[in-house]
Amino acid sequence: MDPENLALAQEEATLTKIRNYLNIQKVKLWEAPYYDTEKKIPCDGSLHELAVTVIEEVQLPRPHVFQGLQMLQQNALEKLAARDKFKESGVATLKLRFSKNLKSRQKTVDISLQSSGADLSSVVAGLAGQKADKIKMIVSGRVVDSDKSLMDQGIRNSAVVMVILLADTEAMMIVAEQRKMLEQTRADAERLSGRDSDKDDYFLQVADQSGKSLDLPREEKRSLIIAMSLHEKGRAALKKKQYSAALVLLLEAEREFSSCRSEMLQMVDNFAILSLDIAWCYLANHAVSELPDADIKLQKCEEKFKTSYGSNMERVAALKGSQSNELALMTRLHLLQGVVAYHLGRDREARLQLEKVSTELQLLAVDEMDLVEIVSMGYTMAEARTGLRASLGDRKLAVDHIMRRRDEKAEILRKEKEERERSKLRDNLGRCANGNWVNVGYYKTLIGMGFTKSVAATALRQANNSLNTAVQMLQEEPELIALALDEREKGEQGEEEVSEELVQSVVAMGFLPDMARTALRNEGSVEGAVEKLTEGGGFVAPREDTEEEKSRDSKRARRESEDREAYGRIREGISENEEDHLDLDLVEEGQLLQQYLGLLQHIKI
Repeated sequence: MDPENLALAQEEATLTKIRNYLNIQKVKLWEAPYYDTEKKIPCDGSLHELAVTVIEEVQLPRPHVFQGLQMLQQNALEKLAARDKFKESGVATLKLRFSKNLKSRQKTVDISLQSSGADLSSVVAGLAGQKADKIKMIVSGRVVDSDKSLMDQGIRNSAVVMVILLADTEAMMIVAEQRKMLEQTRADAERLSGRDSDKDDYFLQVADQSGKSLDLPREEKRSLIIAMSLHEKGRAALKKKQYSAALVLLLEAEREFSSCRSEMLQMVDNFAILSLDIAWCYLANHAVSELPDADIKLQKCEEKFKTSYGSNMERVAALKGSQSNELALMTRLHLLQGVVAYHLGRDREARLQLEKVSTELQLLAVDEMDLVEIVSMGYTMAEARTGLRASLGDRKLAVDHIMRRRDEKAEILRKEKEERERSKLRDNLGRCANGNWVNVGYYKTLIGMGFTKSVAATALRQANNSLNTAVQMLQEEPELIALALDEREKGEQGEEEVSEELVQSVVAMGFLPDMARTALRNEGSVEGAVEKLTEGGGFVAPREDTEEEKSRDSKRARRESEDREAYGRIREGISENEEDHLDLDLVEEGQLLQQYLGLLQHIKI
C-alpha cells in the first residue's frame, strides 16, 4: 500500500474509533451542546471539551481527535439534510466513494430511486470526467445493474456507492464484453451441465476437495458451474493484479452462488474461498466503505474453513498428510481479519491477528533456491511451492508429494474415463427384451467369435442375454437378427465402425480392405461378408445413407463442435492444477503485515 493510501487508511481508522466511542456514549454531535440548531453552527468549545474525553479512550493525538469530531459532525448533518430532502421530494442523496484513479470534487449525487442503474452511471461518469462504459459502481457488495431501477436493487437513500475505473485492458474485458461474457458463460454452463460425464467427451464436473466428482441434480450443478466459472475468471484477473475487473467478476460469482441451496454449498469450499478473494479485492481497491461487508464475509469464510479443515487443521492433515498449503489460505484470512479489525476500530483484535500472521509467515517461508531447483526438474512453480510447504522444506519429500498428487489425479481421471467408456458402451448396447442391460462379457465373447458389434448386441438383446440362444439364432436364424438390427439402426446415428481385427480376417482371404470393411458393415459377420464378396467377385456396393441419416450426422457433428467451443470458453483462464488456489507466494501479505503493524505500534493495547 502506498503512503497516500496508508494515510487514508489511518484517517478512516481514526474516525471509526471515535465513532464507536460516541455511539457507546450515545453522543449526538448534531444536537446541543455540540451544535447550535437555531444558528446552525457548530459549538467549537463543546467539541474541544468532548475531544479531551475522547482522547483518554481512543489514545489518539488531540488535533486528530478534534478534526475527527468535526468531520463526523459534518457527515451527520449532511445525512440529516439528505433524509429531510428525501422525505419532501423523494430524491435520494447517494454518497460517492471514488477509487484512487478517479478524481471528483463532488462526493454526493441526487437522484430518484426509480432511476435505472444506467441513469446513475451516466451522472457519476460525468462527475468523474469519464465515459459511462469505463466505470463500475458497487453498493453493499453488489455490482449496480444498468437495466434495473435503484430501488429494485435495494439501494436506499444515503447509500454509499463505490465507484471504480476500469483500465483500458480491463474495460475491454469487463465493460465492452461483460454482458456478453456473463450470458455466454451461463449459456455454456447450461449446455455442458446437461452433458453426462459418464458418456460425453465435453462435460463439466463439480468435485470435492480430493478431486472426486460430486453427483448433483442438473439444475444445482448448472448453478454451481456458472458461479465457479465466474469465480475462476475473477481469480485469473486477480493474479494479473487487475483488481477492479476481478472485483466485478467475483461479485457476479457471489450473486450466482447465492441462488444455490446452502446445504449444497457445504459440499464444496469454493464459496468460502470466493469470500476471501472478494475481501482481498476490497483491500486492493482501498474500498474502506465495504469493510463491514468484508468483515461478515471473513467470519463466514472462517466458519467454513473450520468445518472443512478442522478447528486445528486436523481434517485436511488426515486427508492430505499435510496442512501447510491450506495454512497459506488461513494466513491470508487472518491477515485480512486483522486489517479489517483495525479499520473497524478493534485494535486489540487487530494486534492479536497480525501477530498470529507473523508467526504463520515464518512457518510458511520457502527457500528460493529450493524452488528454483525443483522447477528446473520440470515441475511448475505452483507445484514446487505447494510441495515444499507440504514437506516442510525438504526437497526430496517435496518431489515425492508432487508425484503423489499427480498420480492421485491421474488415477481419478483414469477411473472416470473407464466409467465413462463403460457407460457409453452400456448405452450403445441397450436393453434386452426383458428390460435388462445387455451383458458386456457375452457381447465381447460374440465379437471374439467373428461377429460385428451391432450383430452381437442385437443377438443378445433378442436372446435376453442367453449366450447359447444368441449363438444359435446367429447360426440358424440370421434373417431375424438382420431384421431386428435393421429396425434398430433406423433410430441410430450413422454407421458402426468395424473393428480392424474383423477387417483383417476378411482381407486374409484375399479381399481388398475397403471392400472387406463395406461388406462387414452390410452383413454383420465375417462369414456373411466373405459370402457376399465371393458372389460379387470381390466387390460389394456400399449402403447409401438416407437423407435422414445425413441430417442426423450433420446435427451430431454440429453439436460436437458447439460443445467443444463451449468447453473451451468455460475452461479459458482456469488452472489445470486443482491446488492452484493454495499457491500463494505471500509476498504482498508480508508487506501489508509490516505496514499495519507499523500503524499499531504507537497504540497502547
